[in-house]
Amino acid sequence: MTKDSEFDIIIIGAGVSGMILADELLSRTNKKVLIIEKRKKFSYDKNLCFWNKPKNLITEVANNEWNKIAVYSNGEKKLYESNEIKYLRINSKTFYSFFIDRFRKKKRIILKMNCSLKKIKRLTNQITIETNKGTFKSNIVFDSSLKKEDFKKVKLFQHFRGIEIKTSKPVFKNKEVILMDIQNKKNIFNFMYLLPFSQNRALVESTYFSSEIYDKEVYMQDIKEYIHEKFRINDFHCKYKEFGIIPMGKIVHNDIKNIIKIGIAGNWNRLSTGYSLQNAFIYSKQLVDQILKNKPPKIKEKYLLNFLDNIFCSFVLTQPRKVKSFFKSFFFKNRLINIVNFLNSTTSLVNIIRIIISLPKLRLIQTLFTYRKW
Repeated sequence: MTKDSEFDIIIIGAGVSGMILADELLSRTNKKVLIIEKRKKFSYDKNLCFWNKPKNLITEVANNEWNKIAVYSNGEKKLYESNEIKYLRINSKTFYSFFIDRFRKKKRIILKMNCSLKKIKRLTNQITIETNKGTFKSNIVFDSSLKKEDFKKVKLFQHFRGIEIKTSKPVFKNKEVILMDIQNKKNIFNFMYLLPFSQNRALVESTYFSSEIYDKEVYMQDIKEYIHEKFRINDFHCKYKEFGIIPMGKIVHNDIKNIIKIGIAGNWNRLSTGYSLQNAFIYSKQLVDQILKNKPPKIKEKYLLNFLDNIFCSFVLTQPRKVKSFFKSFFFKNRLINIVNFLNSTTSLVNIIRIIISLPKLRLIQTLFTYRKW
């Protein structure tokens, strides 16, 4: 084993959490870092959306921003307009380019592409990582990898398919995001989501909260019908497609000393919303704080928010037809700043109480009797 194969920290996966954590380590420590990534190259394969508060590293390099946020339910519309709170979008290619440019200025990081993980072994004082490009050793490993069996105990998922479309007519309000247009479907919760890039180009998604993942044609049919009914458009050009599955349940792993799960594998996403980008910045800072104090790296659990998320997920699974009234109350009865803080997990106890009071109380009480930990 040579010095070229020994590192202070190894990060498995150059996804969102891996890149943000690597940058935090390089900015605040003198650690030698290796990132291994199974993909051959980075490409535009997803869109990352987030609020401009709290500000983070990529706020200023976002591809798009909107200051009008619309929510629809049962034909009613709630429109938020703010010059201070904005909804941002950065595509994955821009995201990766931003961090790779930052890494080039550092000499303590190596990013190995097309590098597949084979095995992780814990020895007495070190961890050995076996890959198709060699064997590497480290004191600490941050692992974002997932296996199919990790999802076996998860009973509920947020799943979506989206397409970027171009129309011949200018039909979209290019300054107004449709954050949620709740659909009237029996025994299932479904909403449409629309990001307008111009008056004739937009990303349109169909999202479900359910235990079953559907065939791609289900989402595509949703999108076609929505575009026709909402904008009277039948013909459009498809420029890009994306698909995502986010667990709405905790992924449980066996704890191994100094092998720390991150990203979705580490339950960095909010169970109730799927939000994870802002958490990646918050949790990366917490992990590096612990490393600088020579303590075992771990994130701080948000017990109250986790408890509320568990109640919400139970509500979705047991009363899917009533979820739309839950979201309508959440968006229609609260100020935008309170909503954003709650979604970002940066909220106060007072704000949490305000949110709870705004929700359908009888249904919440009913859910408490059927509550189960996810």
